[in-house]
Amino acid sequence: MKSLLLFTFLAVSPAFAQWRHFGDPRITPEGFFGLGFSTPVNPIATRLDAGWAFAGGIGVSQGYGGVLLDAMFTDFGINHTALLQAGAREGHQKFWAVTVDPIFHVNKRGPVDFYITGGGGIYSRITNYRAASDFVGRNAGRYDLTISNALYKPGVNAGAGFSFSLPEMTNIKIFTEARYHHMFTRGSGASFIPITIGVRF
Repeated sequence: MKSLLLFTFLAVSPAFAQWRHFGDPRITPEGFFGLGFSTPVNPIATRLDAGWAFAGGIGVSQGYGGVLLDAMFTDFGINHTALLQAGAREGHQKFWAVTVDPIFHVNKRGPVDFYITGGGGIYSRITNYRAASDFVGRNAGRYDLTISNALYKPGVNAGAGFSFSLPEMTNIKIFTEARYHHMFTRGSGASFIPITIGVRF
């Protein structure tokens, strides 16, 4: 037991030294925005193609911790098999969310920072289908039927990322982040992972 405690102390001592060196007791604004791609997670991955994503947020931080109000949007195409089952020729499924997310930085003021974040809020799923109409006559085939439905449910997210300081711009960093989102819907719910690249400030 004593050996385990000694090993733990020696392992975390560098982290505490880094904390004292890079810590900042001031309350400061913090934010980010980024673009990237998004991958659906089973079971929705069986009917959706990979899509694109946008994310952004703003909030405050103090020292190594903070809290942000985040917004996320991602757009997936519905794959060919699912379109055939629905009798449609084109379709998209879009998700957006507004969440409150605490964030913890390992080395916020350093040249490279690793951070973890996660939280929860309101999610929406919007499904759109387009199919040929049964219109007959001279203009047959020129019109489409569109079907759209929206669902609003709570959801959660968790992720991590790295940010890199730009030379001579200490308050602006380039970041890359992967985050897991889960929307509580009927059955297994809807899950996806956006990977974004952007700017933190």
